[in-house]
Amino acid sequence: MMYEKRMMRICKSMTKIRFVGILWAVCCSLMVSAASSDATDLVFIHSPKSSVAEQERLKRATDFYGLNLKVVAADSPIDDREISKAVQGKENVGVAITADALAFVNRNSLRRALRRGQGESIPLLIMGIGTEVDPEVLEYWTDGAVLSCRRFEHLLQPQYMFGRVEEFTSQLTNLQIPGGSQDGSYLVPVGETSTKPIISVRDAQKVFPVFMVANAQKMKIFLAAKSQWDSISIAGGIVGVFLQVAPEIIFVRYCAGERGWHLPHHFANFTIDDPWLRQPYGYLDYKGLLREMEAHNFHTTIAFIPWNFNRSEPEVVALFQDHPERFSISIHGNNHDHKEFTDYRNKSLDVQIGDLKQSLARMDNFEALTKIPYDRVMIFPHSIAPEGTLDALKTYNYLATVNSSNVPEGSAGPSDVSFALRPITVSYAGFPSIARYSTAGLIPEEFLAVNEFLGNPILLYAHSDFFVNGINAFDTIADEINKREPDTQWCGLGKIASHFYLIKLRNDSNYDVLAFTGNISLENASGRDAVFHLQKQEIGHQLIKSVTVDGRPYPYRKENGYLNLNVAVSKGASRNVSIQYQNDLVLASIDPSSNSTVVCLLRLASDFRDIYLARSKFGLAAIRVYNGHHLKPLQVLGGMAVLLIICIVVGFRLREFLGTRRLELKGINSRSPID
Repeated sequence: MMYEKRMMRICKSMTKIRFVGILWAVCCSLMVSAASSDATDLVFIHSPKSSVAEQERLKRATDFYGLNLKVVAADSPIDDREISKAVQGKENVGVAITADALAFVNRNSLRRALRRGQGESIPLLIMGIGTEVDPEVLEYWTDGAVLSCRRFEHLLQPQYMFGRVEEFTSQLTNLQIPGGSQDGSYLVPVGETSTKPIISVRDAQKVFPVFMVANAQKMKIFLAAKSQWDSISIAGGIVGVFLQVAPEIIFVRYCAGERGWHLPHHFANFTIDDPWLRQPYGYLDYKGLLREMEAHNFHTTIAFIPWNFNRSEPEVVALFQDHPERFSISIHGNNHDHKEFTDYRNKSLDVQIGDLKQSLARMDNFEALTKIPYDRVMIFPHSIAPEGTLDALKTYNYLATVNSSNVPEGSAGPSDVSFALRPITVSYAGFPSIARYSTAGLIPEEFLAVNEFLGNPILLYAHSDFFVNGINAFDTIADEINKREPDTQWCGLGKIASHFYLIKLRNDSNYDVLAFTGNISLENASGRDAVFHLQKQEIGHQLIKSVTVDGRPYPYRKENGYLNLNVAVSKGASRNVSIQYQNDLVLASIDPSSNSTVVCLLRLASDFRDIYLARSKFGLAAIRVYNGHHLKPLQVLGGMAVLLIICIVVGFRLREFLGTRRLELKGINSRSPID
């Protein structure tokens, strides 16, 4: 009764405020702005005095999962019919309310609106909770589960800590990330029986909950402390961006479930750049690597340089043929003569297009010679090419490009959160560009955990010198990925590209699909037949040559810059959608051989570097200088020439010294006294 009397006093005092009505603003998700009217909603209630920060963060989360955000501004406790109407909508899956709007909303009326069939309720998030919130109001809204909100004081080494609330934290469970905020507030719960901390700030032995869930009358109430997420001290990257919206992402993900954008599976891949099929290639022992892959459950892609198309050893070829579940091949440039796909002042677009064509001709010859299929995924040597080259990749029906950066040379990265939280973008020429991560340094645990939580494929890469301390170098990384997500599917980049689409359940029990690549493998894992409403953004000058499903022509339409088609898939079945573009490619007319002496010398020098020079500490250090500084071919050849000259001079001097020394010793021996 005390809580209710207190709320009545608050309500009476607020009636003096001028009634400005209730405003509706439906903010369509960026991901589905042109996608589907079959929408899922999340309602956000705020007061006119609320900070815009809470709404912006919630909008980023709903954009990421493809939900509509319905915004209600409330400043009067008199009439809550409009709020109830919004909350009761059949498309609504959750409600968020700012702490300063609690006084304007009738709690019991809102709870009734949240209820669904059989006593269940959709979740409620109270966000922006600060020390200014009346403790009695907070207790009233949480049925006494949370007592108050307090400010941090004198934190020394704070870090974020995710709790074991697997329904919400899943792959983030027990994760600790250095760099918690020095400022902000935390929540004071009554006990652990009715509340569970999802995110806390830990400082030494002290733990301060900042985002938690409470159970009240068969409904889940999420509570997020104020300003915690505006001052993240961790530096950049996907982890830093995720922490800025973590409570909202976790809440929206839970509310949406299958009705939010998600990938069909968890995928992972390990790629080794440069080797050809030779046993061994430097520190890379293919037979030993196979044993490690089978013991620790991972898959390796060789980023294969097309120049090597006719150099494969039969023993290694047989290994790839017999184990396609463990080995795969993707394309690594063409000649790999330094940055062969660079800015157009140093190498014209026409020359680069010629290299793209020749790389396909060489890889087709490789496949004919070895009977090993390859994935049309381009991994650019050293760094990603400009946008015009990505446009050419699309024209010649490459699937995707995978590099350490997914932003083309000379371009700026998009500013939306979806770009920061997903490794794929089609913002450049409408072609899928995917980011990968180097194993050269320590891979942070939080990097793996956040990507697994978001459903992102984990794409890692190395060079042959990664195995300098043993062929088991990748085992611990694979073990950590498999531990955090046991259902991870390890496979080649081609399979990942064809499954890299977003899917969500529609209100009619069918599915919306947002595709990125020109080859889409649709899988119906549900227990019923379903129609997949597929859309793929189509920008650029390319003309579509054909759209096929399982190899047969299939009807489609283009609207508002999107290609649309509806594909029926039986339960448990899969169907393959292929989109091909018109081009002038005639592989049979392209000479796969190389007439460049410089390229030939460079490739032979690279073999010498990786296979022989790397065996010494000096050589390994030189290789890492090369990889770290991206030296040009002439610099490499010049350096090798200088090294050769130094070796010749040193050898000549050493021979001269030894000859002189022998003469001196001979003279000494000739003058030795006779006993």
